[in-house]
Amino acid sequence: MVSFRKIISAFLLVALSAFAVQAEPEAKAAVQTFFSLLKAQKYSALYDYLPSEMQQRLSRDQLTASLKRLNSFVIIDKLEIGRVQQKGDFAVVDTIIYGKLSQPFPSKDANKEKQAQEGKISVQQYLYKENGHWKVATSDSATRNNFLKKHPDFKQGFQFSQPKFFIKQNGKWQAVR
Repeated sequence: MVSFRKIISAFLLVALSAFAVQAEPEAKAAVQTFFSLLKAQKYSALYDYLPSEMQQRLSRDQLTASLKRLNSFVIIDKLEIGRVQQKGDFAVVDTIIYGKLSQPFPSKDANKEKQAQEGKISVQQYLYKENGHWKVATSDSATRNNFLKKHPDFKQGFQFSQPKFFIKQNGKWQAVR
């Protein structure tokens, strides 16, 4: 059985690193546009919004196949956008992404019959402008660290937080560790 953490990690690695929206004046609008494309399963179209560095490592077909695999594990439902920190060509956007799990997440308590079927992740999107278009540097830790190494000025003046994973059990959100 695939764990919820692996499902969300796959989402972050592929979907969010594929994010970039052209002609968006604000980081918040860029995140909303990306989510709309992802939810509509317009995976091939998302390739056009990849940062150039990412396009060199990933083909359109690879991106589409990865996102289709992701959709077989979790169906993205909704997005909440929280705090937006923007300074010049850099931004950090707090998001909560909700989804329905295709494979229920087992309860830790063996006596509970219900298995979690909903999940969410609280995660920050790191954005920057490349040729006047918003791009995202968020995916896995290695990608984030590489981005921060290339752009040391990005670290200045932003408040960062680690991703947090949750499943809904018995009507309550519980953290997954």
